[in-house]
Amino acid sequence: MKRWIAMVLTLTMLAAMTGCGSKGAVSSEPELPPPPPVENVEEAPPEPEPVVYTNPLTGEVTETDLSGNRPLAIMLNTLKKALPQSGPGSADMLIEIPEEGGITRIMAVFQDFSGVGNLGTVRSTREYFVFMAMGLDAMLAHCGASYSANDILSRTGYKTLNSMTMGDTFWRDSWRKKNVGLEHSLYTGSEALETYLSDPSHIRTTHEEGFASPYVFTEDGTPQNGQSANKISVSFSSYKTTGFTYDASAGKYLVEAFDAPYMDANTDQQVAVENVVVIPTSQSTKSDGQLQEFDLSSGTGYFACGGKYMEIQWEKGDMDDPLVFKTADGAPLELGVGSTYICICDTSRPVTFE
Repeated sequence: MKRWIAMVLTLTMLAAMTGCGSKGAVSSEPELPPPPPVENVEEAPPEPEPVVYTNPLTGEVTETDLSGNRPLAIMLNTLKKALPQSGPGSADMLIEIPEEGGITRIMAVFQDFSGVGNLGTVRSTREYFVFMAMGLDAMLAHCGASYSANDILSRTGYKTLNSMTMGDTFWRDSWRKKNVGLEHSLYTGSEALETYLSDPSHIRTTHEEGFASPYVFTEDGTPQNGQSANKISVSFSSYKTTGFTYDASAGKYLVEAFDAPYMDANTDQQVAVENVVVIPTSQSTKSDGQLQEFDLSSGTGYFACGGKYMEIQWEKGDMDDPLVFKTADGAPLELGVGSTYICICDTSRPVTFE
C-alpha cells in the first residue's frame, strides 16, 4: 500500500513539472510571422518661406508689392502764411530746396498715396525738383513750372500731373482763396488722383523694366560712433530755417518750421521722420538774375538717425539718375526703416548739430 501511494505522488509531481514548463521544455505557442519590410517614405518638402514685401522708399513691410508702382511726388508750399500744409506727415520722403528770393519748396513723395486725403497747397516746380522726380521715376504733381523746368520737360517728354491741364482733379479752397491768397489755395487729393490715374491713357503708373530703388534700410539706422544730433538746424536762407528735434520715445525727428512745429493739416499732428539727410552744395543764380540752380553731381553731406549723425557721400549725376547715399568708405548707406527728410542747401548756409 505504501509503495502504491509513493508511486502516485511521484506521478503527480512529474505531471506538475511538465505543466509549469521546465528547463528545456518546448513551447506549444505558434511562431509569429516576421514583420513586413518598411517601405521608403519620401519626406514632405519644406514649407516655402513667406514672401515679404517692403516699401522701396521706407523699408517698411507692406501687404502688397509696391516696388513696380511709380511714386507720387507733389510740390508743396512752405511760405509761413500758407501753413499748415496737407499731407506732408504721410509722405515717405520730403525734399526741401530753396527757390528764388530765399523761399523754399518741398517735394513730398508717396510710394502709396491712397487714403492720405487732401494734398496741398500745390505750387509750381523748378528744374532741380524735376531732376529729383526723374531720379525716382515719380509722377510729379504741380501747378505750372519755371521756364527752365518747362524746357526740360518738353525736351525729355517727361509727362507730369500739371493742374493747368487736369480740370477737377485740382481745386481751389474758397476760404484760403479769400483769406490767404489765390496762390495758396490749390489742392488735390488721393481720391481725385486715383480716379484720374485709373485711365491708363493719362500717364504711366508703373516703372519701366529695369528700374530699381537705390535705397537700403536697416531696422536701426543709428550711425555707429556717430556724434550727437538731438537737435539739427538747417538754414536755407535768412527767411527759412528748418529744425529737427529728436524724440527718443518715438525714435523720430520732429520737424520745425519758423521756430514752430511743422504740422499736417490732415491729422493735426507734427511731421516726424526717422532719417534726416543734409546736402550742402553749390547754389547759384541763373543768367536771368532770379532762378536758382544747384550742383547735383556729387559731394559730401550728413546723415542723422537715432539722435546721432555722421558724414556721408552723395551723388546724382545725370538728370534722370537717382540721388544715392554712401558711407565715407563708399559702401551703400543704410537708412533707418521709415521716412526721410532731405535738405539741399548752399554750402555757405550754416548747418548745426547738437
